[in-house]
Amino acid sequence: MLGVAMSFTAPYLSLFGVERAGMTPLRLGIFMTLIAASGVLASTLAGRWSDASGRHRPLLLAALVAATLGYLCLCVVRDYRLLLVIGIVFIGAGGSAISMVFSFSRAALPVPDPAERVFASATLRTILSAAWVFGPSVGALVLAAASFYGLFLFAAASFATCAIIVWRMREPQGHLGDHTVEDTASEPSASITVPPLTAPGEDAHEDLPEVASANDISRAVAALTLIGLAANATMIVLPLYIVHGLKGSHLDVSVMLGLGALMEIPMMLALGAKSSVLHKPNWLAACAAVHAAYFVGMSLAGTVNVLIPMQILNAFVVAVTSCLGMTYVQDLMPHSPGRATALFFNAARVGSILSGVLSGLLVQAFSFRGTFLICGLLALCALVLFAVPGYRYPLMWRAVRRFASVQSAKLEAKWRTRVPERGD
Repeated sequence: MLGVAMSFTAPYLSLFGVERAGMTPLRLGIFMTLIAASGVLASTLAGRWSDASGRHRPLLLAALVAATLGYLCLCVVRDYRLLLVIGIVFIGAGGSAISMVFSFSRAALPVPDPAERVFASATLRTILSAAWVFGPSVGALVLAAASFYGLFLFAAASFATCAIIVWRMREPQGHLGDHTVEDTASEPSASITVPPLTAPGEDAHEDLPEVASANDISRAVAALTLIGLAANATMIVLPLYIVHGLKGSHLDVSVMLGLGALMEIPMMLALGAKSSVLHKPNWLAACAAVHAAYFVGMSLAGTVNVLIPMQILNAFVVAVTSCLGMTYVQDLMPHSPGRATALFFNAARVGSILSGVLSGLLVQAFSFRGTFLICGLLALCALVLFAVPGYRYPLMWRAVRRFASVQSAKLEAKWRTRVPERGD
């Protein structure tokens, strides 16, 4: 029910802001950013409290109730300032429910076998991904039949149903006190579904140092942040681009998102099964290159029909980032798996927070097509960070400086030869 509620609201919240609340792209960006920041803060505080107290259900129920109230308010509220308050207090806080569902599931299923815990978390993640296959399409039908009022009312009912299910479940007595890396890995970000952590196999084709340098780790995290930023900006801009830029329908939005989610599932399963023998930096670099090609194609598309098959490229990006991104950071920090996992999720969360305001500013300044081109530049920067080893950056910088000085000298000499001619 939580996956259904999220798939009903996430694709159409930006359309609601523009079509019903009359938001400008900048105001919409601020609205989406504040919701993302509120969700990150709520998830962090809830995680710390539940880890300290050993109780997960009360805060999960509170988050689900907040989400229910928030979407009920969206049925009637149109004032921008009130929408900001609703977004921060209710919708953002309700967004933390997805991470708390995973932590509550870990507490509700205290099985001793680690493989069973991993299987349970993987099952929940698969269900969430499956909900996105049909959820946007059903949401488009509800939107066509009952407008945003019916859509948000249905979403509120889904959150309330989820709360009733959790209310009827019992929370184990006592504090487990064994928050593992697998539990942390179960906390999904805004648009990334992550498989459980696995140690690299003996036949892994990796060429990584035993302990990577701080620069290597920083480059990997920065590249993942750029990919997450571009991906989250796409989730905000794509529905507006389809409906207002290409004159498509809400059903077109649902078809694209559903197709992407459907293609992600087999890709994730295949990459998850082979992750221990894949060269992760090369795959992540290829992922960034595909992301850049995807954005260039989006900016050049003339009709909605061209965009539909391109969602396979986006599905490849999500699958590779989800399956290999976190384990790559873990490989760079083999002695600190917890810190590595936190860095991965922080990169995704920073990307989700920055994407709101950035997408609003870009759409307002450069239109939809220009926004996609800039997202493509972000993906190219991620490609460079993944593909170019750290020791080459000083060499590249010196080469750029030499090139700039040579060109400057040529321009200066050319200008000096023309000055007497002007005098004559």
